[in-house]
Amino acid sequence: MMRSLSVRPAAVAGAFYPDDRVVLQKMIDRQLGYGRGLVAKLADALPQGAPKAVIVPHAGYVYSGTTAALAYALLERGRGTIRRAVIVGPTHRVAVRGVACPTAAAFATPLGEVPVDVASERRALGLPDDAPLRSGMRALPDAPAPALIVHDPTHAREHAVEVQIPFLQTVLGPDLEIVPLNAGNASPSEVGDVLRALWGGPETVIVISSDLSHYHPQEYARELDDETIDAIGRLDGPIHPRRACGAYPINGLLDVLTRGLRPSSDGRHGDAGDVAFDLRLLGRSTSGDDGIVAPAGASRPAMDDPDEAVVGYSSFAVWQTTVPSDSSRTATDRSGLTTDAGDGTDSRNIGESAESADESHADESRGDVLLRLARAAIREHLELDDDPANRPNAIIERHPWLYESGASFVTLTESGRLRGCIGTLQAYRPLGCDVTAHAVDAASRDPRFAPVTAREYPLLEIEVSVLGRPEPITTSDGAPVRSRTELERVLRPGTDGLILTERAGRGLRATFLPQVWEQLPDGHDFVSHLLAKAGIAPDLDWSNGEIECERYGVSAYADHE
Repeated sequence: MMRSLSVRPAAVAGAFYPDDRVVLQKMIDRQLGYGRGLVAKLADALPQGAPKAVIVPHAGYVYSGTTAALAYALLERGRGTIRRAVIVGPTHRVAVRGVACPTAAAFATPLGEVPVDVASERRALGLPDDAPLRSGMRALPDAPAPALIVHDPTHAREHAVEVQIPFLQTVLGPDLEIVPLNAGNASPSEVGDVLRALWGGPETVIVISSDLSHYHPQEYARELDDETIDAIGRLDGPIHPRRACGAYPINGLLDVLTRGLRPSSDGRHGDAGDVAFDLRLLGRSTSGDDGIVAPAGASRPAMDDPDEAVVGYSSFAVWQTTVPSDSSRTATDRSGLTTDAGDGTDSRNIGESAESADESHADESRGDVLLRLARAAIREHLELDDDPANRPNAIIERHPWLYESGASFVTLTESGRLRGCIGTLQAYRPLGCDVTAHAVDAASRDPRFAPVTAREYPLLEIEVSVLGRPEPITTSDGAPVRSRTELERVLRPGTDGLILTERAGRGLRATFLPQVWEQLPDGHDFVSHLLAKAGIAPDLDWSNGEIECERYGVSAYADHE
């Protein structure tokens, strides 16, 4: 018997969220607007680009929707790139041993049906491509995800996965596929292996669905939740199910973050390969906070009733970063930069050696390709080009170096005025994908501007900046700079991109691209404005290494020079 082409109906619409499409969409839009506002306040302290994974609550939208919206506001950055969501929740109603996928071919919500990535389920179970899936099946012994099972009953009425889907439909668009999973009694490594099997590339996001403590007095609940939140932030698992109803999914994610994507055969140490992870708290709240979320670093709101029994919520995001090889070099700025963009850090240099005899030719050819790729992405987005040879994927396939990891900014100007600028602070995906996504984002999703129209396209001038890998700033004797005076003495105006990070306290961090030197040519002013951007007193005069200082370069390519 072949797998049934069934659609799992919405089980909790009308209870956990509205069952009317229009009402639901308005609620999500309103909560996303709230989330975007909080994310904007956190933006300077967060990596750019879409997170690879998020932890979000799954209660009724009126209670936890605004907390979840912080993570989903960040996932909007991946629209057009992220096409698959692996959603892992707990089992509230029907317990299982292992991690359960359903036999349904799609999940329905009031916003429409979302197909299930059946092929990925089969591969994770170790089954042939054409093998039927039946409820009750288990993964083969040598499968990539040995703890994965097929179990329909645990999905029939479960809300933890379902409540995430309308948000995902809204922020990621109609091309979305999902892998819905319910994690029952399973070890962190077992859940972790399921996640590893389904981790994918930049097209995939991992969504961990979990609330925190349940029905304690609010004052006590906040204390418990803060301890749990701190433990998650320290990657200090396992989290006990009494502290988080989605403890099994959370612990699986922590297993990946601590042991890597390719655990060694002895199970003791993970080989993370060429990736690293950056886990950040976004916000926290309880059901007694009336939808008010305390963003990371901020105090919680006053309690109306400290004795009210509440459920706790938090949202986290994880960015995946490519770790540069030892042989990589930091690119340097070789052209005048006029963009208004002000951020950029932590990328892998894709440029050639500065000593190379044909460096200028290589830079020119790569610059031409990057600019052509950015234009192709915008043209495809605006539906202006039907020639397959000119589409982004075709360009990337003709230039294998675009598959190397890289971080970029794409800046659009029109008649000398900024028209859009979006970039990536961390290299977490192939450079070609990064430039393609940011070209479309700069044309359509820069919140400062209306989307570019097809009529405007011929007027656009494009600049692509590729960020180099940050390096510690040192004094002439090779020691890291420990004071503001030392930093300002060795800064190279017009060349250095600068990252300042507070080592203690809130860990505040901010960066300026090298082009900001054009507006702030004095080193002292440059540092003062960057401190202010990070939320640190601009007149801070440190002397004992309280501020970590890194520099990086940028290779910029503009088609209007």
